[in-house]
Amino acid sequence: MNTGKQLFVRLLFLFVFAAISTHTLQAQSGVYGGGPIYKNRSYSINELRNSGFTYVVVWTIHIDASGNFNFNAEFPLIQNGAYIGASSYPNFANDIALLKSAPSTINRVEFCLSAWGGSTFANVKNLIAAQGTGSTSTLYKNFQALKNTFPSVDAIAFDDELTYDAGSATSLAVMLGNLGFKVSLVPYTNKTFWTTVATNTNNQRAGTVDRVDLQCYSGGSGNAPCNWSFGTVPVYAGLWDAEKTTAQVQSQLTTWKNSCSSIIKGGFMWLYDDFDNTSGTANYATAIRNVFGGGTLSTPAVTFYKDCNYTGLGISLPLGDYTLTKLRSYGILNDDISSVKVNSGYKTLVYSDDNFAGSSLTITADNSCLVSQSWNDIISSLKVQTASAALASAKIATPDLAIYPNPATNEIRVHTNFELNGGIIQVYDIAGRPVRAFKVVSDRIDVSGLAAGIYTLVYTKNGKTITKRFVKN
Repeated sequence: MNTGKQLFVRLLFLFVFAAISTHTLQAQSGVYGGGPIYKNRSYSINELRNSGFTYVVVWTIHIDASGNFNFNAEFPLIQNGAYIGASSYPNFANDIALLKSAPSTINRVEFCLSAWGGSTFANVKNLIAAQGTGSTSTLYKNFQALKNTFPSVDAIAFDDELTYDAGSATSLAVMLGNLGFKVSLVPYTNKTFWTTVATNTNNQRAGTVDRVDLQCYSGGSGNAPCNWSFGTVPVYAGLWDAEKTTAQVQSQLTTWKNSCSSIIKGGFMWLYDDFDNTSGTANYATAIRNVFGGGTLSTPAVTFYKDCNYTGLGISLPLGDYTLTKLRSYGILNDDISSVKVNSGYKTLVYSDDNFAGSSLTITADNSCLVSQSWNDIISSLKVQTASAALASAKIATPDLAIYPNPATNEIRVHTNFELNGGIIQVYDIAGRPVRAFKVVSDRIDVSGLAAGIYTLVYTKNGKTITKRFVKN
């Protein structure tokens, strides 16, 4: 018997299991909130960011018989595939993105769908029966507009308390998963319906339903999380401040956790509107965190701005690697960064393509406008790291050059990770004959006068040469 090998295998198994468990069992503390989030933005956004809660569910979207979205029956949100909420609350979209901007304890933001007595899910059922959930359907187009406007919203919370049609609810959930949303379920009764939706959705699109927020207050006050198992989908128990003090919340959650820790993984509070702008916000978050942990305030390292001179939406990110998908989850869109502020002791590596590919640039100090380095509206992924040395200015990575679009018809743009202007560009045809030569003063090159074919572009500056090919249609 090879006891040494067996011991190694057992230790490896325990290590892997611990790593998987840590990820799977990540504790969460949430809060549902309505009007104060968009009406009282002068304090609500920062209060929630510093509260200790780790997720916020913004309550709630109603869908009418035509498929139009309305928020809280207070203002129109989406109609005919277009966002129209800015006419009522101009800062709403940016404020939602700022919820996760460091420093913040928030790592997930959701929009709730429907409420007690609402007709949303009945309307969804009828719309799906008439149009389906394909890309031409009203529901698809309106939720796509929602995702485009609020890229930092991670999930849609289903609060069906009336219709309970598993077929249409599952179809909606799968469609949302295909659009990039997660789905959480918010039951208070009808366990069979909710478990059916969770199972059928995840069978069709694995991982789409990733949390259950069980209402253990008001009409669901008799619910016990231990009786609501959803298999591998974690359950978070919700309590209401009108029914429980902070001490009672902590006591009740502790009892449930001790009884069925394999099922209940966190808790949430209903309702932020009751205790906004008071110590209750942090106190209720603390009550949940005392049971389940979590809620660490993220440290801002680098702030990325939509416009030059540190204007437009600015999102601060902590240390980490950010693909385009992850950037969008923080509200940062593709090719939409124009200036950067770097806090002392940090740096950022930015990339022209997703998944840390393409040209790259290392920035170690504030940069008020990336236009001068031909990096304006170019960034598709990035890394935020600690600085290896305290440099006073941006450090440029290995020189690289990209051409787009390629193939081109009338114009190509030259994208580099260094100062482009001042260099010389020469263009050769497929036979090696020079057809153009000029000093660079812009990243745009007119190729409309070239015949269709394959060309070689040679860029020279300071004794260094970069060669790229492009196709002229």
